[in-house]
Amino acid sequence: MARNFTDDDRDKDVVTADGNRIGSIRNVDDDRATVDRDDDGGGLTDRIKDMLGWGDDDDSNEVRNEHVDSINDDEVRLRSSK
Repeated sequence: MARNFTDDDRDKDVVTADGNRIGSIRNVDDDRATVDRDDDGGGLTDRIKDMLGWGDDDDSNEVRNEHVDSINDDEVRLRSSK
């Protein structure tokens, strides 16, 4: 599990374990971050959506730190959904 989110994580890219960008951090609240999703046009796999608990009808969703593999200066990388 990654560290809790901080204000410094706002506007960072959120990427899959494979490095595909799925959105950016809009807001943070300790172990959760609100993500503004990119319009994925079907590119965001159902497996990743299921792992994160995201539905198809909303373009903003939460990521919990338990889903995060690492956070660096530029991005929040998700754990593998395998």
